[in-house]
Parts: sequence; structure tokens; C-alpha cells
Amino acid sequence: MPSWPSALRKRFKPLLNPPTEEEKENRRKLINRIYLFTKLGILILLWLFFTITLATNAPEEVPKSLVTILPNQTLLRKVGQLPHNDAEIRLEGRIDEDLMGYASVSDEVDSVGIRIERRDSSLNVTYVHSDMWNVYIKKSESKYGEAQNHFKVPVAEGHKAASVVVSIKSYSEEPVSFVMQVDTKPVDTTMGVVYAGLLLIFLYILIIWEITDRTFAALMVSSATLAVLAAMGARPSLQTIVSWIDFDTLMLLLGMMIMVAILSETGVFDYLAVCAYRMASGNVWPLIFFLCIFTGIMSAFLDNVTMVLLMVPVTIRLCEVMAVRTTLVLIVIVLYSNIGGTLTPVGDPPNVIIATDSDVEADGIDFFTFTLHMFPGVFICMFSSFFLIYFMIRHKLRIPDVDPMTHAIQTLEREAEKVSPTTADEDELREDILERIEELKARARARTRATIHMLSPVDNYYETLAALELKYSIRNKPLLIKCCIALGFAIALFFLHSLPWLAGASLAWIAMLAALLLLILANKEAMDAILLHVEWSTLLFFAALFVMIEAMSELGLIQWIGDITVGVILRVDESNQMTVAIMMLIWITALTSAFVDNIPITQMMLKLTVQLAKNKMLNLPMAPLIWALSFGACFGGNGTLIGASANVVTAGLAHQHGFKISFVSFFIVGFPVMIFTVVIASIYLLIAHSLFSWHKAE
Repeated sequence: MPSWPSALRKRFKPLLNPPTEEEKENRRKLINRIYLFTKLGILILLWLFFTITLATNAPEEVPKSLVTILPNQTLLRKVGQLPHNDAEIRLEGRIDEDLMGYASVSDEVDSVGIRIERRDSSLNVTYVHSDMWNVYIKKSESKYGEAQNHFKVPVAEGHKAASVVVSIKSYSEEPVSFVMQVDTKPVDTTMGVVYAGLLLIFLYILIIWEITDRTFAALMVSSATLAVLAAMGARPSLQTIVSWIDFDTLMLLLGMMIMVAILSETGVFDYLAVCAYRMASGNVWPLIFFLCIFTGIMSAFLDNVTMVLLMVPVTIRLCEVMAVRTTLVLIVIVLYSNIGGTLTPVGDPPNVIIATDSDVEADGIDFFTFTLHMFPGVFICMFSSFFLIYFMIRHKLRIPDVDPMTHAIQTLEREAEKVSPTTADEDELREDILERIEELKARARARTRATIHMLSPVDNYYETLAALELKYSIRNKPLLIKCCIALGFAIALFFLHSLPWLAGASLAWIAMLAALLLLILANKEAMDAILLHVEWSTLLFFAALFVMIEAMSELGLIQWIGDITVGVILRVDESNQMTVAIMMLIWITALTSAFVDNIPITQMMLKLTVQLAKNKMLNLPMAPLIWALSFGACFGGNGTLIGASANVVTAGLAHQHGFKISFVSFFIVGFPVMIFTVVIASIYLLIAHSLFSWHKAE
């Protein structure tokens, strides 16, 4: 037999001799090592960038000056040179923000005209000037407003030494005073939009591919965004950065987390899940229906992320008892937590961001109004989605020709093999999985295998019910009564806080006051145990996002997106602008929230929504746009595994119990439900606000 040339043998060796398991493992380790060093290298380079930039650029606050203009007077104020022929002026005073969006107003309205000019050294001759900016004045001094404008100043050819002045002309019958800031080195928004867009894409890459923890990713990108501002000569001060954080949102979340942490000690959530098992009489689909409705309703008034933390463990136990696919049931539960959380301002993190915004509150959107307008859409989606889910997974809930209990044991054994006990946490996880395997094996020996129809009860219903009731009972009834008092206080004030005599009771303060009341009633001596249940990483994630989005707004990203959106809406007939705005908001928000975490999307789209509502060329009411944003963000979070915080938390808890929820398995169920619910919400909004104008009736 002729021998092969050595070159050919070397070339075809991988085909003739497949790699061994050891070689595959070594190759996997090499790839993981390369990935780790690449990730560390990129993050260290990013850290070096914002560290050096922030350390070498001191904050430069633009000085403020008080300007008073007498009736029919023209006042000139000299400013420094304009390096880029751009300037930005910010005013605080009796500014009528409602009139600022109009192109022209009647002569009866008091106003001040401002422009930037290049004049000769004696300030008598004007060479060139920018466009005039009309600032309209309020008659009342009860509330001050703010306004800002970006000026493009032409170059004075042949007059390089021309003086730059701010010309202020009064068209008012009485003196007018402003606090004025003139920034001669404003951010170049043309390049700022590019930088902000790249950083936003980088954040999404870190979150989508789970390259690093999402809280850490938000901190890194927000720091990098501040560094970009500093490099462009507009580094904000620490006081300004802190003012960007919406502490109302953080207070509301903290208060609800504390209350739920104490409530979970009573065992009420486990008890209610067992009640659902009893009501379903051991039937699979009625049990899933009761679990879904219970999760949806509770998620409306208790943060849905916290709800899945409490519901997932007991749901896994019930799935093992019912011998059904645990991962499918968990996916359905988390879908309903997101749908139910859409109902109220405290149910889902996107709603918390929306409801605590100062512009939204100023528009009169309170807890009761928010819940009233969201209720029809959420109610229809909660019940109609169950039928869609039933037809999608009715044949997948059990594995054909395989004993579900045996399959669960095999799945757990495979997961136990994957866990290498190198750390204390992994060792504890492995022990938990092995303990559950032994428990299931004992249960499998005690039960007789039978082929059960989906609408038939399990064969050991009464024995299982007795065991569950014995294990999952109310552990602390006095504490449960105290929790009900505190929650009742919070929910009552949520609905009543819009009354005039409760003007100071914001959603954030109500949650904190209710949490303090519960801490007093519970008489907890050790606060550490309670504070351990608070999701501090989530609060830090929110704070980092607030800073990042405000910094990107300073770079011009939000304004750029808003201008494009306004341009699209203005192209349609005025009678259809409301419909187009609602459809654009709900679908853009839903589709982007599906593939990116819905919290940063909500933060960005909220600024766009407020901008659309304030645009006087469109003259759109804010309320329908807010409902569209909420439906899009909350329902859109059901699209993929990374769309909402509750999804990620559920997947993590399932993995700890030995079950893996993959991106594809979640997508197959979640994305159709997302499309279905957004379609229903779109139809509801069009009927309520485009056809019948519900917002005008109010």
C-alpha cells in the first residue's frame, strides 16, 4: 500500500484523526483565556481613557450673571471669543415655556429678543449677527422657567478683531430680569451625537452578550460618557452629576423592596401558590392559570422583579409535583409578571421611571389616572394571552413517551456534572442540586407512572397537597397583619395622592413612609437582614443610567432623535399626527426593549416623549404618548430573555435550581406573546385616543 506524502498526511490529519476530548477541552480553555484577556484589555483601555480625561480636565462652570432690561431698551453684553463660531445661552426667569415653541405670537405678548453680534471696537457698527431668539415673558411671577438656545454666529470677513456681544432688546412694557449664562465653548453636537451613539451601542453589546454584569457595564459607560463631555470641554461638576440622578425613582424602589422583604418572611407567597394548587385540584392548566393571574395581580402593586424572586422557587416545586417542563412554566410566569406590572406606576421599573418624572407629574398623570388608562389594555392582554400560550405550548409541556419525573432527575444530574466545586458558592449549588435529585428519586419510587391528560389531576394529588400545606404555611401571622396595614396605607395613598390636601405626598415619599411604618410595626432589631434583601445593584444600575442618559442628552443625542421623529410626524396630515406618534412610540420602544434591557430604553424614550409633547408645531397631548411608551417598554420586555430585569432574574434563579432557560427557548414563547400584546395595546390606544379622544374628555 503506497504511503501518503508527509505534506498530505499533515494536511488531512484532523480529518483522519479527530481531536480527542482532552484536545477539545484544551482548545476550549485556550479560547476562554483569549476571551478573558481581550475583555480585560478593552475594559482597562476604557478605564484608562476616562481616568486620564477626568483627571486632567477640571470642571468648568459657566458663570451666571443677572441681567435687567428696561422697557424698549437694547442692552449689550460683551463676551469672549468664539473658538468654533458657536455659542449657547441659558436663561432663568419669568419665561413662558408654553409660548417658546411657537414660531410667532401676537404683539400683545411681552418678549425679549436675543442675538449674538460681531461689532467694531466701539460697539457702534454691527458686522454680522446670528438669528434672533424670541423669549416670551410671563405676567405672573409665581413660577420661573428656563430656556436655552444654540447660536451659529457668522464669521466677519476682514474683521478678525471684531468684538462679540450679546444683544438683548426688550419688547415689554415693564422691566424684565434674567439669570443668564453664556457658554462660548458649547459641545459640538455633530460629533457628540456620534460619540453618544457609539457608547450606547457599546453598552448594549455588554448587556446583550452578557460580557459583564449590567450594573458594572452601566457604571463604565456612564463614566466614559462623562469623560467624552470633559474631552469636549464641558465636564460637569459633581453637584451637576448628582442633580441628574432621579432620587424619586430610587426612593420608590427602595421603599417597595423593604416592604416586600419583610412580607416575604411571613411565607404568604408560598402559601398562596399552594392555594392555587388546591383551587386547580391538581389540574395542570388551571394551576398555571391561577399562578399567572396571581403573579400578574401581585406584580401590579409589588415590584415584578421582587415577585419573581419570591414565586420562582415555589413554582419549581409545583412543577416537579405536576411532572411538567419547569422551564416553560417559569417563562409563562415571568411573562405575566411583566404584563401585570404594566398596570400601575409601581409595578414595573420602566413605569417607575415614567411616573416619577417631573414633566409627567406636572401634566397631571397621577397613580389613579395612570392605572385607569392602563387597565383596559392590561386586562385584555392578561386573559387573551393565556389562550395564545396554551395553543403554543400545550404539546410541549410534557415530553412524549418519557416519564417527566425521570427526565427531571436526568436534567438535574447533568447540571450537577457541569458544576465544578471550586468555590464555596459552587459547592453549595452542587449540594443543593444533589439533594433535590435524591428527593425526586424518593418521590419517583413512591408514585406509580401513568399517562395523564393535560386536564386530568395528578395521581397523588391529596398526598402532595397535604405535604405542601404542611411545608408552606403562614409562618408569622402577626407580621402578616402588620404588612397588610403598611401595604394598605401605601396603596390608599397611591390612589389619593393627587388630592389637593396631599400635594406633598409623592409616590416616592409614600413608599418610604409605608416602609418606615412597617419597620416600626415589625419591630426589627437587626436591619442587616432586611437590607440584604434590597437589590442594591439594581438601584446603582438606575443611578448610572440616569447619569449616562443626561450626559448623552448634553452631547445632543436626544435632540437629534427628537428632530428626526418630529420630522416624520410632520410629514403626515395634522389629523393623523396623533395616530402616527402613538404607533411610532409603542412599536419603536417595544422592538428595541425586546432586544435591549427596557430600563435604558425607557430612560431615553421618555426624554423623547416629553420633547414631542412640548413641541408646539405638533401640539400633541402628553398623556396618550405616555401610555404608548409604558405599553411598549413593559410589553416589549417580554420579547427576549434580556428584555426585562425580571427575565434575567428568573433565568438566574432557575439555573441555581438546576434548570436552564436558554435565549432561544424564551424567544420562541416570549416574542409571539410580545407581538400579540403590543398589537392589542396598539388597537386599544387607537380606539381610546385617536377615535374617541379619551384624553380630551378628561
